[in-house]
Parts: sequence; C-alpha cells; structure tokens
Amino acid sequence: MDTPAKPPRNGTSVLLGLLALIPATVLLFTGYLVPSVRTLLASFTDASLLDKPSESVGGDNYSALFDDFAESLVGPLLLAVALTFTALIGGLLLAWLAALAGRRGRWALRAAFALPMAAVGATMAAVAWLLSFESPRDLNPFLGQYGAFGALAVGLGATAFLLVLRRSPRLGDAWPGLLLVGGIITATSLAYALQSFTFPYLLRGPDGPRFGSPAMLIFDVAFRFADLGVASAGAVLLLAVLAVLGVGVAGWLIAARARVVEAAAEPAPDQPAGTSPWTAVSLVVTAVAALIALGSLVPWLTHSVSFSALPRESGVLPHLVSTWIPPLLSTLLGVTAAVLGGYGIGALRPLGRRSELLLLPFAPWLFTGLPALIPDAFRHRMEDGSEFLFLVPPASLSIPVLFGSALLFRGVRLTRALPVAGLAGLMVWVVAAQDTLWPLIAGMRPDSAPMQVVVLQTVTEFGYRGLEGGGGVTGWLYPLPLLLVIAAAIAAVQILSLDRLALRTGRDDPDDAPAAAPFPAVPAQATDPYPTAPAQPAVPTMEHGSPKDGTA
Repeated sequence: MDTPAKPPRNGTSVLLGLLALIPATVLLFTGYLVPSVRTLLASFTDASLLDKPSESVGGDNYSALFDDFAESLVGPLLLAVALTFTALIGGLLLAWLAALAGRRGRWALRAAFALPMAAVGATMAAVAWLLSFESPRDLNPFLGQYGAFGALAVGLGATAFLLVLRRSPRLGDAWPGLLLVGGIITATSLAYALQSFTFPYLLRGPDGPRFGSPAMLIFDVAFRFADLGVASAGAVLLLAVLAVLGVGVAGWLIAARARVVEAAAEPAPDQPAGTSPWTAVSLVVTAVAALIALGSLVPWLTHSVSFSALPRESGVLPHLVSTWIPPLLSTLLGVTAAVLGGYGIGALRPLGRRSELLLLPFAPWLFTGLPALIPDAFRHRMEDGSEFLFLVPPASLSIPVLFGSALLFRGVRLTRALPVAGLAGLMVWVVAAQDTLWPLIAGMRPDSAPMQVVVLQTVTEFGYRGLEGGGGVTGWLYPLPLLLVIAAAIAAVQILSLDRLALRTGRDDPDDAPAAAPFPAVPAQATDPYPTAPAQPAVPTMEHGSPKDGTA
C-alpha cells in the first residue's frame, strides 16, 4: 500500500521553522518563565509594598494562606461547572442540529451568537449587572457572572463542536474529536473561573466570602494588605493548578494528533436537499437560543447607550486612549509572535511529525493570565518611568493563539488561515482592553486613567444608583457601535472562514494536504457548499450500507 506523501522538509524549512519560534520563545522567557521563578522565590520571603529589605520566612507564607486559598476555590468551582455544562450541552446540541441541517443551519447558528461572543468585556458586563440591582449585595458575583457569560459559553462551545461535526454530523464517528473539545472546554472554564476578578471585585457583599476567587485573594493580599510575599505564595498555588491544566490539554492535543484542515478536502457530510425537517428544527432551536442569549445581554445593552460627559476637565479622549492603545501594543506584539510561532510549528514542521512537541515548553502557561503574575509584575515594572508604558499589560504573548495557530497552519493554507488568526487577535485585544485588574494597578493618573477606573470610581461615588448616578458614563467603557462592529466581524469570519474548516484527530491521511503546498483537486460534491475544483470522475462511496454515486 502506498503511504501518504509527506510534506517536503529540508534544512531550510527546519531552520526557518525554528527561527519563526524565536520571538515567541523570547516572550515566553521574559513574560512567563522568569516572572514565575521570581514569584516562587518571593513566596518564601516577607516581601511587601513597603520600602524595606525582604528576608526569608521559609514556608510560613503558604501556611498562612492555605485556608483562605482553599475557601476562594468554592465559588469559582461552581461557576466552572455551570459554564462547562452550559457549553457542553447547549453548544453540542445546537452544533449537532446545525450540522444535520447543513449550510443553512450552520450559518444561522454562527450568526445568531456573534453578538454574545462580542460581549466579552468583563468590566462592562459586571458594571451593567451591578447597576441593574438596588445594591451589590442583591446579586451573587458568580451567579451574575454566569448570567452575563452563559450565552458566550454556548457560542464558543457551538463553534468548537461545529469544527468537529463539519466532516460528519454522526456523533458516533466524531466522538474522539468531541471528547477532545469537551476536555478543552472544561479546562478553559476552570481556568477562567479561578482567575475571575471583576465580578467578585464589584459584586462581593459584606455577607459574602472575604475572597471570592484566587485572583481576588492575590489582589487583596498584595495591594490591600501590602504583603507581596504571601500574595506570591497564592500566585504560586494558582500557577501550579493552571500548569497542570495546560500540560494536560497540550499532551491530549499532541497524543490525539489534532489538526485543522479544510472541510472541502474531506468527504462532504450528508446534508438533506432543500428544506428538510432537520433544517426547520435547527432554525427554530437556534432562534429560541438566540432570544435567550439576547435576554442575557439586556443589562449590557441598556447601559451601553449612556454617554454623559465625564466629570473631569481632561475630557474623554485621554481616557479612551489609555483604555485601548496600551492593550493594542501588547496584542500586536504577543499575537504576531504567537501566529509566527504557530506557522513555524504547523506549516514548516521543523521536527517533522514530532513538530507539535515544540508546544510543550509553552504548555504550563497555556491558561495563565494576569492574576498569577501581578505581584511580580508590579514589583519589577513600577520603576520603568513611563506611565503610559506602565499601562501596557505584562505577559504579552498569547499562548492560546500559538496553540491554535499551530493546529490551524498544520492543514490550512495561509490565505484561508489569516482571517481566523486576525479574529483571534481582535478578541485578545478586546479582552485585554476590558480587563479590570491591571488598570486598577497601573492607571493612577486621574486625568488619563483607563475607562475601567473612571467608571468604577464614578459608579462607587454615586452609590450604585443606576442611570441617575454613575451609570451615565458606562457607554464610554465599551461603546455600542464598537460592539456591533466586532459582532459583524465575528459573524463574517465564522461564516466565510471557520465554516470551511474542520478539526481532525488521529493519523494523517492523503486528504490532509500540507499547509505549505497547494491542495490537491477534490471531487466537487453536490452537497458541498464549497466546491474547490471541477467535477472529477465518479467515486463510489457507501451511505447506510448501499452504493451511491459520489459526484454531482
């Protein structure tokens, strides 16, 4: 039997592949590895915000913090379970029905959840939900967080499961990919919940737990109690949990030989012709789910149209610049390095079939965000001198984009992969620009503080009285026109690019063309919405045990 042709690999491709990884490796070293080591060393000292030399205290910091750290896990674990089940059940059901319905069902689902997926601004969501209640004690922070982002979880879950079901809607055939996606969703939900900060910070009431999440615990100990040594111990414990999740997911991806390929290069899924019962069922269920998702955005949309003048002489422009430009600089650097590294691993294949092993050095920090890095980042960046550069978030490398790019470039040509990479960069920018944690630490100048700081200060000053008080400035935080533009971009990339891709696991086959080489001609199928080549001679296939002509 002839073996599938391997992508050409020579000394040049090996060298270029390793060179493409250099920027990501440098950012990994400076933004994650070195800070993690310094955090570990600081956790055994009595370092503080006070200007005094630190001394070794052994393991006392861990003993003092362990009970509070364990208590701070309760709420995030419940939130992670809720988000996981929502994404798994809701996302899988909608994706399966859409896959059975064919192109109409898939496109309707992708468009229906574009708006909830654009609403990823944690600060805007938390402030909107806060202003919808008489008092912050009336809303549990994790219940509010689930209400704000449950629809987002469904949209992300449906997008991931559609990648698996794009080849075939039969669940029995796709179970390895579905299981892999389910594991990634579970790990992502847990990592997100453990590092949630904005909702616990805004919505924790006097009767609630002292520390709503590990992220809140680290922040409070570091900046309320000025104890960077104990805060570093909490950061180390959080880093350990996140490292286990990252290494586990990376190992699963490598063992499963996961990769993204063009759907047109595979046998077209069996799709009912014309309007079928599955199409009608999928459209109805998607419409109902979209209405529920829109209902969860009512607090957001209500407060996104409030553009009162800021009570500051500097006006709104300096605050908008501080909100969006520093995260843009970080995103451009980190996402560019991640995409370049992913191209080196996925397309240039410097280690051949073992190239994905190059992801392992990045794996421990796959799910690591700012909460685990802020004690060290504050200590080593507060003396940089430039207040504007201080606003640029630390740890710019987007490791999830690096992993996704490596899977994407493994089987997708560059021109088709770039829109997906661009959308990933856009979402990284929005998430960073809507973060609350770093602006609270770095945005200290009243005349140019990020909008997160301005809105939180205004809302607090007016005593949570909704639109009659602090709510009048919330529209500047994440303006509605910008939300609609980002939602349109998500829908366009989903329909025009992601819908043409599929997630594959297992051994390579002849249909998996290398990303760096032209794709072979594929027989045009009557049911394939994206024929990429003229019809070829008929190829016998089997459907439900009977021969069927494979051409139009």
